Amino acid sequence: MPPLPTENTGPSGDHNPPEGGPLLADLRSGPPPAGWGVEVSPEAVAALVRQWRGRSFPTPRFDYPGPPPGLRDGPWFDYAVLSVSVLACLWPPPDCRMWSISYAGRRLTDAPALFGAITRWIGPRTRPDLRSFSELDCTQAGWLFAGRGVLQMVPERGDRIARVATAVRERWAGGALHLVEEAGWDGPGVVELLATTIPGYEDEATVGGRRLRFRKLAHLASSLMASRSSRPWVGLDSFPVYPDYMLPRFLRHLGVLRYSPRLSRAVDSRTEIPRHSPEEAAIRWATVYACHLLVEALRAEGVSVTGPRLDYFLWSEAVFGADASRMGEHHRTVTLDY
Repeated sequence: MPPLPTENTGPSGDHNPPEGGPLLADLRSGPPPAGWGVEVSPEAVAALVRQWRGRSFPTPRFDYPGPPPGLRDGPWFDYAVLSVSVLACLWPPPDCRMWSISYAGRRLTDAPALFGAITRWIGPRTRPDLRSFSELDCTQAGWLFAGRGVLQMVPERGDRIARVATAVRERWAGGALHLVEEAGWDGPGVVELLATTIPGYEDEATVGGRRLRFRKLAHLASSLMASRSSRPWVGLDSFPVYPDYMLPRFLRHLGVLRYSPRLSRAVDSRTEIPRHSPEEAAIRWATVYACHLLVEALRAEGVSVTGPRLDYFLWSEAVFGADASRMGEHHRTVTLDY
């Protein structure tokens, strides 16, 4: 099957943005344009709400193996900003084994492996050494992410971590704590500062004359930092879900997302979906919108749920759940955005 096209066209095929520049889309106010290849099923959303009325959606604990158990507050903020900046694209290329590492006597894959690799590199130190991370080169990146199987974009990950560490040292006086203080311990404020001052944290695409701002890693890093903060944060409950590979995979399995025949063939055959193509943008946009519908409808039924709580539940089920192996394929886009 030939690769999907990469040109940024809208449903009408118009290559030019509206007069005055691309408009920032509200991803929670409506679905992506139908011509982009993904639909959200209101019937499936309603069926899930009926099914999940009695379900509990706990606050994310991020208690999986990999992160160092002793870090809190400022050192933990540094760790989270470094590690989440490269917490993306953990699936292997065709005909390759899933990347895994050995850590603390266990074989880890996916997010735990990425966290474990960073923790392993830090060693017995009581906080990440930002200077050493800022000097990371291509060879050292290979050592940092050494394991079995294949992790894509290792040189790019090393370069990103080095630039992130440099930005934290130079822009934020040597610690991400100063970024959090500048934001007033406000989750959306931290997201904004991460996206505008730390390399790799702006996650925005212009497709079909629309600016689509996802900021998946920035939202996740903020939630992760707040999970080990001695001081309470505000605004975290306003976050949307974090659109990645696993959430749309699960939502498609549940019938909430419906792909066009062409996109279905591409996903099911593991054909790469180009970054910032209408199809790739639609998968992520539809994920945010569908989950917003779920959160609002569940709340109307008296269920205590937020975007981050729903995200954690969906991701955990898609990666570790009993039905995870039967959920079909996820889309393939080689990117460090998610």
